[in-house]
Amino acid sequence: MFFQELSLRNEAEIFAVIRTAFAVPPWNDDWRDEASFHAYLVDILGNRNSLGLGLWYGGALIALALGRVKHWFDGIEYCIDDLCVRPDNQERGVGSALLRHIREYACEKGFQRVSLSTNRTAPAYAFYRKNGFIEASERACMVMRCAPGPFHGA
Repeated sequence: MFFQELSLRNEAEIFAVIRTAFAVPPWNDDWRDEASFHAYLVDILGNRNSLGLGLWYGGALIALALGRVKHWFDGIEYCIDDLCVRPDNQERGVGSALLRHIREYACEKGFQRVSLSTNRTAPAYAFYRKNGFIEASERACMVMRCAPGPFHGA
């Protein structure tokens, strides 16, 4: 496996991973519209503080983390917005390997921490706990609805 930083130049590979990884339950995301995906990717990787990291195997991107670097008074934090593994590579230790590489990368760069948000009821919650993440009791994920109607963010 090969670990490296990702950028907008890797859009096709990132699109292939995200489209397949999040098309299955519990997400059921529909990323068929390439223009919407491009806008999403520019939002997440097109900034000065963007950081994408990927794990490659056999010439193909098989897992990735997309997020941003935040500078705080006590150091730098890598905030992961999306982390996924191609479905055909899940339950093989690939996600855990990606997180090990991310931690090593963060330590080498002098970051203080790596953070992410997930739902306590999602399978990813147990996966992240198993891989060394702990709940930050002083943090809360807050959301505000912009329009009336069903809300699925809480």
